[in-house]
Amino acid sequence: MFYLTVLSIFDSLRDDRSALRHYKKKLHEYQEHEAEVLIDIGVIYLDRGEIERAVGSFEEALETYRKLKFPEGVAYASELLGDSLMAQREFDRAMKCYSEALSIYSEINGKVADELRDKIYEAGKIREALSSDDTEPEPVKRDSQSTDIQSETQKIFRLADDLMGIIDSFESYGKCWEDRDIDTLNSNLESATIIRDRPTEALLNLLIGRYRMEEGELYDALKFIKRSNRIFRESGDSAGVAVSLVILGILLFLIDERENLYNVFKEALEIFRSLGLEDAEKVTMNIINTLTRT
Repeated sequence: MFYLTVLSIFDSLRDDRSALRHYKKKLHEYQEHEAEVLIDIGVIYLDRGEIERAVGSFEEALETYRKLKFPEGVAYASELLGDSLMAQREFDRAMKCYSEALSIYSEINGKVADELRDKIYEAGKIREALSSDDTEPEPVKRDSQSTDIQSETQKIFRLADDLMGIIDSFESYGKCWEDRDIDTLNSNLESATIIRDRPTEALLNLLIGRYRMEEGELYDALKFIKRSNRIFRESGDSAGVAVSLVILGILLFLIDERENLYNVFKEALEIFRSLGLEDAEKVTMNIINTLTRT
């Protein structure tokens, strides 16, 4: 009888231990799912430009992944947090996040580590360019300053035009754009919209938006350029997306809406790199450096 009682106690303990392991596993799974949801929410906020909320979500996810001792999650959350902090120009904090992510990726995924190294290098270049915007300019005479700004703006527009050539359908409208035949561009846009010629519709929206920028109609230009970017994305034209992003970045700078400048230029540079368009990448960096001098 004593023997049976002891066996019963041990069976009960085994059941308790098994149940405890089961619930610990379920808790771990729940916390991991919670972190994944926080990441998804943060990405949505980031896409919407709600950077502070994105930072909060990524920080919560990062803390959860740390508690779970899940290195892949820590790395991913750190990288996304770094992206968000770069958008807020919190460069030092962003680089710390990137460094932590790189340290983990270097041990578990060499390919991702190489991609992050490229991002860090690229972020460093953009950081240097945008940080110079915060420096106090040297005093100059008003007339001289006005002339310099106009000259720099024209240089930026010329550089932007250099990028147009990589869009497949641009050649058909090159002469029309060179002549600034806006009536023809508008007429062809109406036709392209009616027949759902998406590549042409995207290009013509971009050209008309670019023309409105030149005429100083900046907020009208913004509508055309954003529409162009959306249509390029929908039609799968990566080069068009990148070029429209660069021109959007210039426009955001001109209307003094600079909160998302980093993300806009970063995405453009990433696309150019993925397509092997090194010259376009160099032109974009030239534009960024020129913007900070205006």
